[in-house]
Amino acid sequence: GVPTVAPMRVTMILPALVEATSPMFRPLKYSLFPPIGLATLAGYLRPDDEVRILDEHVQRLEVDDDRPDLVAIEVYVTSARRSYELADAYRARGVFVALGGLHVTSLPEEAAAHADAIFLGPGEDTWPVFLDDFRRGEARARYTSTIRTLDGLPPVRRDLIQRHRYLVPNSLVVSRGCPHHCDFCYKDAFFAGGKS
Repeated sequence: GVPTVAPMRVTMILPALVEATSPMFRPLKYSLFPPIGLATLAGYLRPDDEVRILDEHVQRLEVDDDRPDLVAIEVYVTSARRSYELADAYRARGVFVALGGLHVTSLPEEAAAHADAIFLGPGEDTWPVFLDDFRRGEARARYTSTIRTLDGLPPVRRDLIQRHRYLVPNSLVVSRGCPHHCDFCYKDAFFAGGKS
């Protein structure tokens, strides 16, 4: 890669869940809360970087003519197919694509086929390291989290959230993920050792 000292253009995307593309889709559930995880990671970017957060649940994505320096996509099992479609489309245009989220952590080799860099586990400790590496033109293909904490987070970039699109735009993150431990959910496998 080429070192980047100038401000970056970064697009952060939460792709739509599969059911969101159905004509029978009722968007109420998915318009409750904004993607706070992406807004949190955006806090690690420099103030002069140009950053957009796009949530496909509440807006149509216009990506055909979009050519940022970096695209970060949050991937869930229900949105994996759409995430990979978007990632492949950006990569075909020469854009660096980073994928993270529960699905990437669960199936890293699958995700790696669609990304320039993947993130395993939470991104609070790995994302800032990646950004430094990326700016130097030395981004690695895989970043694995070793710390599980919300301490020391930068301010959430709420200025990037299109508040009018959400019913509860002032939501907060006070813990890591769902507190329940359902047998059918793969969330507990996110960290070795089971219950979180």
